Amino acid sequence: MRTISEIEIRSIKSATEASYTLGGGVTAFPELTRVNVSTLSKYASFNDDLKESVIPCDVAIEADRRAKSPAIVSAMARLLGYRLVPDQAEQIDGPITEHDAHRVLSESMDLSKAILNALLDNRIDALERKQIAREGREALRAIEQVLVKLEEGGA
Repeated sequence: MRTISEIEIRSIKSATEASYTLGGGVTAFPELTRVNVSTLSKYASFNDDLKESVIPCDVAIEADRRAKSPAIVSAMARLLGYRLVPDQAEQIDGPITEHDAHRVLSESMDLSKAILNALLDNRIDALERKQIAREGREALRAIEQVLVKLEEGGA
């Protein structure tokens, strides 16, 4: 009997979509993986007939590499009760700079704009949800890079 729930599968599918988005869209991935666009799309689909189709670990690693963010692998770790911590060798070198501050501000503003634009008609549709999620993940990535620099003592 499987122990993974439908909600957990949906969270992996959401993370898969996020990884595709951060990596430039699902069409940017086939040359990096062993599967084609239609199969990649199935891994992020919430259609009932595809609900059991979840991204394999090797394809997830390739997708997260392309996205420059462990979106899928982090979601998997959370389902197991863990969180990822950057490896010392993979951390961003150097002190925090004005560029870091501008990047955090810019990405946060993009997130704010996406939310405000979505709320213009007092409802958030599926496309707007994806745009907000993409901008939120980009803002998180910028913030996480600053936090990594802080933890390395680069303040």
